[in-house]
Amino acid sequence: MTQNGPVVVKQLPESGTKQRRKEFLAEVRQLAHQSYRPQLIVDLPFKKIGPDTLDLLLSCVEQVEKSEGRVSVAGASPEAAVILELTQLTSVVNVFPSVSEAVGVDVSYPIDPLDQGDSPDMVA
Repeated sequence: MTQNGPVVVKQLPESGTKQRRKEFLAEVRQLAHQSYRPQLIVDLPFKKIGPDTLDLLLSCVEQVEKSEGRVSVAGASPEAAVILELTQLTSVVNVFPSVSEAVGVDVSYPIDPLDQGDSPDMVA
């Protein structure tokens, strides 16, 4: 059994505050550097997300995956969820309706729907 790292919830800064975005990414780098298999849950409370926000989110994914961790997005508005889907970010992050739901889920190893283990009809 592989042990998961810490679960950390952080609110993504709005795209307009460049200094805060740099600080946020530095905090994520530190988490990835100091932890093995960190689970970062990014709280996305604003309705609209732009290119700067998407870039920051991708940078977070890149940093956390270096430590074999996982990034999830929580609390995205319907508009933001559509942007995440259209940009195919949902292929690299899990999206949850709320932070509380994201915290309660083990997302470190997504289950392959085609791998269901030994099937009863395949007994030797």
